[in-house]
Amino acid sequence: METFHLRIFQSQVLDQCRFLLFAADGVNKGLQNSNVALVFYNLQNMLNSGANISKMLWGSKGKKSEERQALRASIGVPENSALRDVNMRNNFEHMDERIDRWWQESSNHNYADKNIGPEHFIGGLAPYDMFRMFDPSSASVTFWGEKFNLQALVTEVERILPVLEAEAAKPHWEN
Repeated sequence: METFHLRIFQSQVLDQCRFLLFAADGVNKGLQNSNVALVFYNLQNMLNSGANISKMLWGSKGKKSEERQALRASIGVPENSALRDVNMRNNFEHMDERIDRWWQESSNHNYADKNIGPEHFIGGLAPYDMFRMFDPSSASVTFWGEKFNLQALVTEVERILPVLEAEAAKPHWEN
């Protein structure tokens, strides 16, 4: 990857990292104000920023993984980084498909969505009937029983942020 090309990608990843941290702050503000809509708005923004970072680092569906190796190496992102997983973002983004699938496959059509609390605070529902759930105590989002730890995402972004800031600030003609 040519240096100028690399710097542009580093700058874009830096933007998305900042956006993710802004959204994490928004989640906390929503929790402090008991504003469920604000919490889930910012959770969705965190997941979107995380997925955008993943696309920069590995390409859409990982198709540019080899090509983007230099970018990942330049900012110290390992292959098993929390930034790679986009499944939870896909659940949020493709809600229409999830609703249609649930409607066809759910036996009871119980529906729980946008709940904030411990993982098992709603009893008697199948995991498939529980859509977007957020547990602030573990910083985990759960959708249909699939759990994603947002703290791992924030921790990884905070780890690479200083490196990104230093790399993106370098001249585009200099390694």
